[in-house]
Amino acid sequence: MPALLMAFALLAGPAPATQVPLLVGERQVVTLEFTRPVAKLGVTDAEAVQLEASGQKLKVTGLRAGRTQLEVSFDDGAVLAWDVTVVALRRPGPVAGGAPGELELAIGEERRIPAPGLARLLFEENGALKVRAETEAVVLIATGPGRASVVLVDGAGKRTTLTVRVKP
Repeated sequence: MPALLMAFALLAGPAPATQVPLLVGERQVVTLEFTRPVAKLGVTDAEAVQLEASGQKLKVTGLRAGRTQLEVSFDDGAVLAWDVTVVALRRPGPVAGGAPGELELAIGEERRIPAPGLARLLFEENGALKVRAETEAVVLIATGPGRASVVLVDGAGKRTTLTVRVKP
């Protein structure tokens, strides 16, 4: 093998570890059991999963929807890697009997509304509702009795209007 080619092969190092897919739902706990004790853990997004290692077992709890990579190192130096996908819970939709686009919340209640591609968020600041934009969603928090309108505008300019009624 020519020297230059051998140098590139050495610089490349070992091939990256293959990642095993792992699906976990929000609030779901999955226990992984191994033949060797867990020595070290690594995760790319600590807010997506909670990890609890105990001897040869690892509890993985889904906290927030998203993806993260997980690496487990064992006492003999071996490493196993996962591509973890945390699947979101299905949240309740509008209250039965309400008009389309109308929500009813109790004071203190929080509702997460999917909003893929959200570009703008408009809402009434009248003391009935606090509104916060998150990645791909809008969080509504009922703060006082009354009604408030919320308008979600996506990147293409499509508007979705919600009327939120906060009951005492």
